[in-house]
Amino acid sequence: MDFQQAREVLGQFDLSAAIDVLLIAAALFAIFRLLSRTRAITLLRGAGVVVLAVVILGRAFELTAVNWLFENGLVALIVGAAVVFQPELRRGLDRLGRTGIRDLLARGPRDEAIEAVAESALRMARDGHGALLVFERETGLRDVVETGVRVDARVSPELVAGIFFPNSPLHDMAAVIRDDRVVAASCELPLAHDLPEGEYGLGTRHRAALGITEETDAISVVVSEETGGVSIAQGGRLEHIEAGAPLATELKRRMTRLVSAPGPGAEGPGGLAAHG
Repeated sequence: MDFQQAREVLGQFDLSAAIDVLLIAAALFAIFRLLSRTRAITLLRGAGVVVLAVVILGRAFELTAVNWLFENGLVALIVGAAVVFQPELRRGLDRLGRTGIRDLLARGPRDEAIEAVAESALRMARDGHGALLVFERETGLRDVVETGVRVDARVSPELVAGIFFPNSPLHDMAAVIRDDRVVAASCELPLAHDLPEGEYGLGTRHRAALGITEETDAISVVVSEETGGVSIAQGGRLEHIEAGAPLATELKRRMTRLVSAPGPGAEGPGGLAAHG
């Protein structure tokens, strides 16, 4: 496209065209946000990378068959994606209808929620009560949430302690935290298949804490009712908290950036002994 053609295209860009572009951009943004809280978003990103690579290669090397398939099969690809992600789209639209636009613009866990979880975890460790809390991050946990009981209440030490009080109806399995709210409790998590070296005796709660972090970017906080120990799981690695270590500070650090787990036996920041 030369300069003259570019001027002609820009000359046709009026108010109607601007509204057209904005509507399409808003629709794409809404779809992305609806899928962003499900694990399907990772599949969508992978498919996007593959499609982009095919387009670039087709244009660069003038691959006639590839270009023809892409140009004539784009509609089929879009329809296929809608079919593949139909459950996520349906749940997203249902949630949007119930909670409104606020849910699309939600942010990550707030400092108050992190501090409440840290306080409650240390309190439960002292009392010998087991617990498993999962912080949702970029990869959504909506499919996990739907296996549990909806709570949708602001995080507080009292709420968390009540959920995991021994023999309470919701004390089994995990509670999921999104933003500053406990969205659900008694949620089922995938179990880790490959346990860290030296941790082969881990119980179901710790294996679940590891399992969800192997499949997503979530961060888990687990309290052992047998030992009273507190651990953090991230990226399929488990780190045990030293007594008196600043749990809230470590959680905030992990929420703000991707943390590489220290090597086996290394001492992590804030008095964390890395295992795995």
